[in-house]
Amino acid sequence: MAAVKVLQIVGYKNSGKTTLLLTLLKQAKHEGKTVSTIKHHGHGGVLDMPNNKTDSVRQFSAGANCSVAYGGGIIQLHQRKQNATLNELITLASSENPELVLIEGFKEGAYEKIVLLNCKEDWITLQKLENVRLVISSEAVELDKIPVILQNDYKQLHSWFINWMDGDKHESI
Repeated sequence: MAAVKVLQIVGYKNSGKTTLLLTLLKQAKHEGKTVSTIKHHGHGGVLDMPNNKTDSVRQFSAGANCSVAYGGGIIQLHQRKQNATLNELITLASSENPELVLIEGFKEGAYEKIVLLNCKEDWITLQKLENVRLVISSEAVELDKIPVILQNDYKQLHSWFINWMDGDKHESI
């Protein structure tokens, strides 16, 4: 498997993580990159399952540890694992050798991160995270050694992301 670049997008609830991930995904695809994504379901409880009348969901509900369905070029996987690590999820997401894996959440992960701030006070706890490469904030913040982009500065974000995708210095597996 070729090295894959990994970038986490972290922040508190309603900080814009999903919106940013989708923006970066579209930008990476526009640049011709292959991309996988991982989302941490931080709302508690189990994920909602697709229609329980499909054969694969019926098989999973009946106790299969893993149920895989394939059709029309789409693979759908449901798998039970009490405690999956971020590295295990990255390995799973990397099965088709993407160039990038974009991750929403998993704050404590060790990969390069974009941190989203709802307000300056969020930085008090989020500054403890490792491998922070960029901070995006709704208000002006000055930080030592970490670039800050204002929330709606898409031109600067685009430039930063292009440099990150194509740069030599990056976290990869």
